[in-house]
Amino acid sequence: MIRLEDLLALPGATLLTAGPATFGNVKFDTRTLTPGDLFVALTGAARDGHAFITSAVHAGAAGVLVAMAPAQALPGVTVVQVPDTLVGLQQLAAAARQRFAGPVISITGSVGKTTTKAMTAAVLAAGHRPYANEASFNNHIGVPLTLLGINGAHSHAVSEIGTNHRGEIAALAALVDPDLAVVTTVGYAHLGNFSSREDLAAEKTDLLRAVRPGGHWIINADDPLIAAEVAGIDRPDVTRTTVGFTSGVEVRAVDVVISPAGTSGRLEVDGQTHPLTLPTPGRHVVASALFALAIGRYYGVAVPAGIAALQTMSMPAGRAQVRDFGGGLTVIDDSYNASPDAMLSGLDLLAALPGVTKVAVLGEMRELGDHSVTLHALIGTHAHGRATDLVTIGQATTALTAAAMAAGHNPTRMRTVDSARAALAATADLLTNSPRPAVVLIKGSRFMHTERVHLGLAGHRVTCPLPVCTLYINCRECPQLSS
Repeated sequence: MIRLEDLLALPGATLLTAGPATFGNVKFDTRTLTPGDLFVALTGAARDGHAFITSAVHAGAAGVLVAMAPAQALPGVTVVQVPDTLVGLQQLAAAARQRFAGPVISITGSVGKTTTKAMTAAVLAAGHRPYANEASFNNHIGVPLTLLGINGAHSHAVSEIGTNHRGEIAALAALVDPDLAVVTTVGYAHLGNFSSREDLAAEKTDLLRAVRPGGHWIINADDPLIAAEVAGIDRPDVTRTTVGFTSGVEVRAVDVVISPAGTSGRLEVDGQTHPLTLPTPGRHVVASALFALAIGRYYGVAVPAGIAALQTMSMPAGRAQVRDFGGGLTVIDDSYNASPDAMLSGLDLLAALPGVTKVAVLGEMRELGDHSVTLHALIGTHAHGRATDLVTIGQATTALTAAAMAAGHNPTRMRTVDSARAALAATADLLTNSPRPAVVLIKGSRFMHTERVHLGLAGHRVTCPLPVCTLYINCRECPQLSS
């Protein structure tokens, strides 16, 4: 709950209109606002939230935070003006975090942030009352909203932090002020905005540097870039736990086996071995589970209880969800987003699942800068031998298909199209003429809307002709989607 006194404590705050003194949640999108919420009029390149103040009030906003006075009077609504609403939102969040007495866990990395966050919340719930951010709230807006969602009923908070430019993690970590930090991996995501992977590693490990005195790190012992950065951080006050698949780590997974039903293996920790079974297939899923179980262990959740909690959870939508469509067709819906690391993992999962026909539907990746050709080529080389058929979307995938052919992939088993709708048609045609059982991997950057392929195969009518959605929403939420 947000109080009027919290708003008036913001630097430069002025009360323009008196109204309610408390507010339920903080929202910047009128579509998600509920009666009693505080609406923050954020201003960005795409829209000015001040234009939606009237809509927010009609939706039941009890208060609004503005940078300029509303054009019309808002009787009965609290109106507070600050110099900059984004800065005000972040300052409000920083104050809320400092009022929270429980531990705050923060997670970053090139891939696996959201899955690790969801698994951590599930494990902690076996012995505590954790709060975790919604969806992928991991940027300069989402992180403050996460902190503002914590209340007195919560014992722990779990927040993910993302970045695509140098310095972003340090700024967001200053808001979060974590007690425990995790860097899942340092890969290739957003590499176009960094000078090198070493530069990206320094950015990711800024989260470790920000941990409170006496805090804790969970270290991916299998990532040499993380290990190199950790070795250069002088924090004798911080304790640490190592996790991974290699010998010598404190929380280790061994004998991992992947099947359509999930992933199995064994967990070695504290001199004991525990059977590990997860309902989602994929070695990368095991990696996220290791982080989550190590965090739970640190906060007193017994390892068997943590494993049991993971066995009942499902993956977030669009993240390596394996679905049996019947008729010998299995679909891996990994369409939420794509980085080179995640695409490599997706292809490994495609290869691990049984099937005669293996179709990889791959949309181009963004924010790779001068590395784009090299990294798309890396995916193409990796795809050969893991996929029998390739359907690629977008001009940047030219390097991908060229590399696949150079590796020996049959050019007659490749199709390049310009949109997800065209990819859906191409995939459906391939499946009509290919032997079963068949497995289809769907993966691409958010702007490619590769979820349209999954939705179409699932029987929905995908009618939108736009190659890129101006609303930047997932097609599952689109009013044009029908069944």
